[in-house]
Amino acid sequence: MSITTQQLLQILPNASSRAGVFVPVLNVAMSKYAIVTRLRIAAFLAQVGHESGQLRYVRELGSDQYLDKYDTGRLAERLGNTPEDDDDGQLYRGRGLVQVTGRDNYAACAEALGLDLLAHPELLELPEHAA
Repeated sequence: MSITTQQLLQILPNASSRAGVFVPVLNVAMSKYAIVTRLRIAAFLAQVGHESGQLRYVRELGSDQYLDKYDTGRLAERLGNTPEDDDDGQLYRGRGLVQVTGRDNYAACAEALGLDLLAHPELLELPEHAA
């Protein structure tokens, strides 16, 4: 079961023209990962809509000061970021439609997608990888 741009706009009315950009890649992702029942599609699109601000953000907007808290200490450790003050918080900030965050999550996502996201985390900002 796939969705249309019109259906996506009914679900995420603030998505505007971005809906047309993301519908094809969302349909590919839903098919690939067996998100094919109405319930699973609804849950997936609700999560995507929430995390991305209705498709407006594929990159976390936090300031340097905000993202610094993910660079060292317990929170950084929970995300798999290195303990050094090396900007892991900035580098592995939330990206993609589900806002993948932290070095460990980037590594897991990289393995699943077959991409080198640790070296090129910005790839998750591209529609074909964001979904």
